[in-house]
Amino acid sequence: ERGVGAGDVVALLSYNCPEFLETVFAANHAGAIAMPINWRLAAPEVRYILEHSEARALVCDEALLELAAEATQGLEAAVLRLSISDTASDGWERLADVRGAGGDAAAVAPWAAAGADDVHRLMYTSGTTGRPKGVMLNHANLAWKNLAHLVEFGFHAGDLGLACGPLYHVGALDLTTTTLIAAGATVVLHRAFDAAAVVDELERSRVTTVWLAPAMVNAIMALPDVEQRDLSSVRVIINGGEKMPIPLIERIQRTFPSAWFADAYGLTETVSGDTFLDRDSIITKLGSVGRPCLHLELDLWDEDGRSVPAGEKGEVVLRGPKVFRGYWRNPEATEAAFAGGWFH
Repeated sequence: ERGVGAGDVVALLSYNCPEFLETVFAANHAGAIAMPINWRLAAPEVRYILEHSEARALVCDEALLELAAEATQGLEAAVLRLSISDTASDGWERLADVRGAGGDAAAVAPWAAAGADDVHRLMYTSGTTGRPKGVMLNHANLAWKNLAHLVEFGFHAGDLGLACGPLYHVGALDLTTTTLIAAGATVVLHRAFDAAAVVDELERSRVTTVWLAPAMVNAIMALPDVEQRDLSSVRVIINGGEKMPIPLIERIQRTFPSAWFADAYGLTETVSGDTFLDRDSIITKLGSVGRPCLHLELDLWDEDGRSVPAGEKGEVVLRGPKVFRGYWRNPEATEAAFAGGWFH
């Protein structure tokens, strides 16, 4: 009713909450594109993403309205601004009011027909040089990722995941949440990461899987009583980002006696989780990020685009149905990233 439809971009600036996921799926329901934004960015960076993506709407957490107001100054007429809040704010409509405006939402807005190549989500990655690039993830990319990870870990409807990292990142959003939703499982959302609260949740709710960045693992393992807690329900911990020393891995195994500590490698451009270290190799192949997941090819190339022999350094290249198709409004970067037909 507010004019957001097929192909429009719906930006999302929010801490973890049910409305975050509601917005993603509501956008897709209407044929639109969801775009989570890193709330750690400064206002000029948020503004660049809104302008470059040509966002039609912005859904914002009440706690981030000041950042969003600064980022959208002068854009108010072009961007529908909706707040996740209990009270009205100047220049913002409440998401709850818009949600309830049409009564039966399904009757007002029937499902849009989405093709495999239609963009499901935009995620801007901060490159080491230049402006961030908008990664176009399509519906097929998400579906193939879900399939690969369901096969890898055997997730099922009885699983309970904890999303304690930020949902604007593929770690919490895709290594936990979207895969478990695809399995018909349940996800507990923590608004932001707190190590003590995570351990309490794991023990109290009998959580079975969680994604943790290395810094999050270190914070949890630094808690004074963590090895005395009953964390036996956790069967999969997905991790990645840096090599961990053997003594820490051994402590993690004692603390989480049932868990597969799956070290991983992945990118935003591949909807996360490209390789995983299998359960039996946690110690024997320490430092390895494992093998490629289902339906993903991985190789290492030299500067001339040739495979390097074992033991030699090379650039990781990937191809498969969960690899994205290109960067939003950036054909030059897309062409460079896919030199030789594989994603670099």
